[in-house]
Amino acid sequence: MKKLLLGALVIGTMVACTEQEGFELSINAPMGGDSPIKLTIENDEVLFEGNLEDGKLTTRIDDIPLQYAMIQIAELGQPGVYFHDGSDVMVTFDSLNGYNIKAGVFNDSAYALNDKSSIFNETMMVLQNKFAEAGAQNDTLAQDQIREEAMNLLSSQAKVNLEFAKKNDILGAAIVLGANSTDYTVEDFKAVADQVSEEYHESPDYIKLMEKVDVMSRSSVGSMFTDFYQNTPEGDSLNVLGVEGKLVLVDFWASWCGPCRAANPALVEMYSTYSDKGFNIIGISLDNDANRWKQGIEEDELPWPQISDLGGWQNEISTYYGIQFIPQNLLIDAEGKIVAKNLETAELAAFLSAQL
Repeated sequence: MKKLLLGALVIGTMVACTEQEGFELSINAPMGGDSPIKLTIENDEVLFEGNLEDGKLTTRIDDIPLQYAMIQIAELGQPGVYFHDGSDVMVTFDSLNGYNIKAGVFNDSAYALNDKSSIFNETMMVLQNKFAEAGAQNDTLAQDQIREEAMNLLSSQAKVNLEFAKKNDILGAAIVLGANSTDYTVEDFKAVADQVSEEYHESPDYIKLMEKVDVMSRSSVGSMFTDFYQNTPEGDSLNVLGVEGKLVLVDFWASWCGPCRAANPALVEMYSTYSDKGFNIIGISLDNDANRWKQGIEEDELPWPQISDLGGWQNEISTYYGIQFIPQNLLIDAEGKIVAKNLETAELAAFLSAQL
């Protein structure tokens, strides 16, 4: 019995001694020659730097939390991206297919999603070409139709990505964070976060996803608007909740934003129609040039109050509410409760007609 126990201990010790920490990076890229290579993660944090020898390299690297990583082989130009899940990474390259990266089941799933999305990308390229052709012919009607088709296509792709994210654990968090889609609600992000296994709750993408849920919850319908003060074009201080109205549209825009400027005439018309009935607007500009901001207000003849800290995308109010695209808006009632958000002009007109 003692001999058996001793044998088990010896075998256990041998296994423990042969276990290796981290993961193995193996590259076979003959076209790379003796090229410098680099393996990085978010914010260009370097995990490994070295050189190929006749297009090959094998090395061990300390493990990292699950997330996307990027392999750069200088001589080959375009880098390769993969999802790191702790598995060994095998990289091959050929001029016809480019990078082929084997890196575990999560990466296999990510590649499968990319393959599924290829038809979206091909169709979008066709639409871009058609849009350019219509522009060359000054056919604005065709451009409007193509733009609508492109937006529908983007929404369809966003739905596919979301359904994938809800079933693929920590990879799902990375997918929805990278999508940057305006179609996703705070409930969508919560659904993805809820299916992430507890063992990955310290991973960067899960932490960022929970931070995004927190920020988006601030602007969810039913929440109370947190007030801010910023300066008017005249240099006076004005707070958002200081703007009176039964319904107040908090309009995030900028003078350099084409879609914002295109939407302004409809907003001016609605303001003219409903301002006597209790509708008001406050513009929060993401400009960083005071003169351009003032010029935009004057050119579009915007009669409602305007404020900005001239911080551009770092505007304190837009940052607090997680504004990542413009135009975007929040509709608040007289008590400061958010009653609607991101209403298109037609939707806003219908809402005002029903409520005022």
